[in-house]
Amino acid sequence: MPARIIVDLGEGQIALFGGKPEPGTPDAAVNNYTRADAGDLAGAFAAIAKVAAGVEAAIDALPRKPGAIEIEFGATLSQECDLWIVPPNASAEFRVRLSWGKEG
Repeated sequence: MPARIIVDLGEGQIALFGGKPEPGTPDAAVNNYTRADAGDLAGAFAAIAKVAAGVEAAIDALPRKPGAIEIEFGATLSQECDLWIVPPNASAEFRVRLSWGKEG
């Protein structure tokens, strides 16, 4: 089961990850959620940049580079607010698509 996290974004804003809204239940009554802050969430999303850098390095190492490349994966968050890359057919909170193509 994906993590259930309430992320405090500051200035009275929150983001909820995992689970789903329950009809007739106010958000304040949500139980069993881990709390995180905006810095935790930013750190998790920074992992996407590292994944992209790894892909770019692999492409650069190819003797014959493709004209374009695209990678798509699912992602979810752990209860510690770490980013988990999941297979395309797995349950995920969001999908990430990275594309590279020839410039010009």
